[in-house]
Amino acid sequence: MKVTIPKKIPLMEDIGDGIFKIVLPQPFYAPNNIYIYEGNDGLIFIDSGYIESVPILQASLRTKGYSLNDIRHIIYTHNHLDHISSSLVLKSYARNLTYYGYRAMQDGVGNYLESMLLFEEATEDLFHKAFGDPEELNRILLESRKGWRQFFSKFKETKKGDPILRIDVAIDHNDSLELGGKSFRFLYTPGHNLYHITPVDPEHGIYFSGDLIIANLTAIYSEMDGSLGDYYFTLSKLLEEPIRRMLPAHGQEIDDPKKTILVVRKTLSILEKGVIRRLKEGESDLKVLMEAAIGKKVHNGGHLPTALGLVYSIIQKLVLEGQVRIERRENGYEVFHYSGG
Repeated sequence: MKVTIPKKIPLMEDIGDGIFKIVLPQPFYAPNNIYIYEGNDGLIFIDSGYIESVPILQASLRTKGYSLNDIRHIIYTHNHLDHISSSLVLKSYARNLTYYGYRAMQDGVGNYLESMLLFEEATEDLFHKAFGDPEELNRILLESRKGWRQFFSKFKETKKGDPILRIDVAIDHNDSLELGGKSFRFLYTPGHNLYHITPVDPEHGIYFSGDLIIANLTAIYSEMDGSLGDYYFTLSKLLEEPIRRMLPAHGQEIDDPKKTILVVRKTLSILEKGVIRRLKEGESDLKVLMEAAIGKKVHNGGHLPTALGLVYSIIQKLVLEGQVRIERRENGYEVFHYSGG
């Protein structure tokens, strides 16, 4: 997936089963899929995108005769900034809007800007672990900080925002709600993120997978707010669900949801075996293991922290199992050794 800059306003596309989709560009990562239902009291959203993309969202809605003020309900899959940061300003435009999210997310996040500063620090810690070359590390840190400064500056520019993440209606696992005459069920699905939920349209068997499943890929921010153990558990529970359609937050609709879940689980197992095999050959670091598992092209674009986080999740699992030992060197750089087990 590539970062796209729009040359025209994205369409509000009818994708069947009463759902519309807007592919909402953003400046630093893959475009977000915003899913929309027409409820009997206004629009129902699954996620709402990045704060800088609000004007594009407004323009797209107008292609169907809507505006931001027609939004009545937004269900947030999780609190990462490409999904939820627009919530900090949207109530300035949609006065009757209600936010829905996992119960622990409101208390756990609080001041969103402060939480993102912590996320930035955790990302930099991951870079320090991975890059032993000071020049390379400094270049990556400068690029990362540039992106974060852009986010914080956009919030300040709005002059209408509220830095506190406010969830109006808290959701627990297996809750059911009726929004705008439409029934939804909610699954707590951690792994990618501590607060991740999967909204379900039970009438049509549609699962909005957020960032859990993106094509045959996964994203686990091990150093920030994800967990490989939780992710495996979530995949197992999803395999028990009557999934007819799976709609991810990035990329195309998942063609065969159950098969894709099994492929993702198998891919994680293959990655783990690859890490073990390389460490049996000799010591290595996170950068080298990540490049071997995912490829060097991941350095280009916003996917580097995701790729490093995924591989580091595998390392942490192997450490707990006694198969890998971590040697910490100067400035946070880490080297891994196979220790059997």
